[in-house]
Amino acid sequence: MRAPRSPAHSWLSIRVRLLCAGILTISLFLPPYVPDATSSPTLEMDPNPRGFLMAEDGFLVKTSSLTEQGMRSAFSQGIIHTVEPGESIASIAKMSSLKPETVRWANSLGDKDTVKAGQKLLILPVDGVLHNVKRGQNLNTISELFQVPKEIIAQQNKIQGGYLLAGQQLIIPEGKPIVESPPKPPKAVTGKPATPKFNPKFPQIKDFTSEPTYGIFQMPCDCYRTQGFTASHFGIDYQRKGGSAIFAAEAGTVVRSDYGWNGGYGNVVVIDHGNGVQTLYAHNKENYVVKGDTVIRGQPIAFMGKSGRVYGPTGVHVHFEVHVKGVKKNPMIYLQQ
Repeated sequence: MRAPRSPAHSWLSIRVRLLCAGILTISLFLPPYVPDATSSPTLEMDPNPRGFLMAEDGFLVKTSSLTEQGMRSAFSQGIIHTVEPGESIASIAKMSSLKPETVRWANSLGDKDTVKAGQKLLILPVDGVLHNVKRGQNLNTISELFQVPKEIIAQQNKIQGGYLLAGQQLIIPEGKPIVESPPKPPKAVTGKPATPKFNPKFPQIKDFTSEPTYGIFQMPCDCYRTQGFTASHFGIDYQRKGGSAIFAAEAGTVVRSDYGWNGGYGNVVVIDHGNGVQTLYAHNKENYVVKGDTVIRGQPIAFMGKSGRVYGPTGVHVHFEVHVKGVKKNPMIYLQQ
């Protein structure tokens, strides 16, 4: 039989229990103790970094100066380089392990353009081009547009979930411009207009514009769509009551301007935009250009008609096609209305 506790022992036991409970309660609100030796030092941020970061799949992502934040493009993955005396596009590209054309494309420089000291250039992290996302575009359409896998585009631009915003700027690794630099419009000859004369019996043609619209190409007419791209219809039909002028979707060189049946196309115009891209305009009533002409974006090149194989309710319209290296593509990828 256990001997009864004395009053002093009971008093001390209660106090010890209360003290332990208090210490336990206080410890719940205190952070754990970490020795200084195990703590990581605070990193000093370089205000003007020029290093490289290694991203997944082997892509190099160059860091960019925080002081140039307002000038950076494509999600801070490019850097702004100030041209030094004696530098050229070729030397800058070699220093950045890029192709010279990548520097030219990113800065809208032509093959004969040069740079001068003090000029600021955008330097991309990899060879390729910049693309401004247009309304209605997504990774699938951009991938098909540039013939670059969407996984590579998403990886380079750190895209998660495939969500894009109109106006967002993307780097397209190993991409090339869809069309070459627009050729300069022909100089006017004294006493003759630089653009062809139009048949006065047709409705008055509105002023054309060379300003970009949504997408790579601008609309070929001031009209509405009546038939889309399908497995048996390799273009888009556009129509307007009473007919309409047909405009060059982009600058280029006329490689075909024929009258007649032409395999059902009727009177047809084909424009070569470079890089293997051509646009076709068929069923015209009259062509305003001839083979060899240089045209600018938005220039009237023909007038709507119904020549060739035209049947059903379509009537007077233009049949518009986009060919990429001989393959007929869905024009909506390039127009992106």
